[in-house]
Amino acid sequence: MTPTLDIAAIYRPRNQQRVFRKLLDAMSRPGTIATLSPWAEPSSAHLAVLATLADAEVTLADADGLIDEAAWRFLDCRRGDAASARFVLAAGNHAPAADFAPQLGTLTSPELGATLILNVEGLGQSGSLYRLSGPGVAGHIEARLGTLHKAWIERRGAWNRFFPMGVDMILADQDLVLALPRTARLVETEVKP
Repeated sequence: MTPTLDIAAIYRPRNQQRVFRKLLDAMSRPGTIATLSPWAEPSSAHLAVLATLADAEVTLADADGLIDEAAWRFLDCRRGDAASARFVLAAGNHAPAADFAPQLGTLTSPELGATLILNVEGLGQSGSLYRLSGPGVAGHIEARLGTLHKAWIERRGAWNRFFPMGVDMILADQDLVLALPRTARLVETEVKP
């Protein structure tokens, strides 16, 4: 039996620095999968991402109630709604609500666009195959996005159509993450069975 870390482990500064490095690599190389172990428990990639990126200056929307009260006590951020939060956590296996509209930033302040952290399963192993291209990708790379509902990709296209405004996405699966910055272009090449 593999020992698991207590939840506080992902809030330790040294572990947050390690997770930050992994996230930085993932954002700079879209479509590649980063493993956060041993600094994140199984099923806690989304918490490791939030513990690393969120601070008292930002708001977090937990659209699907994925964070329990014990984890909220550790997070150093304010609760908000999806329309105004800098970080939005949601279940990626179902379509976003019709009225779901995250912050997109402005032309003069595109950095105000939200980062969406979407929980999925089967990252890199199942789901439709997408071809990614853009900054950080030599030519193109192919990636399977697991159980990510296709509606998230469709809405991402609409949200990012007025670049540099838009949203960045981080897909989280157990202790794995895959980043889809707004600069990455995605084309579905093979539909999941």
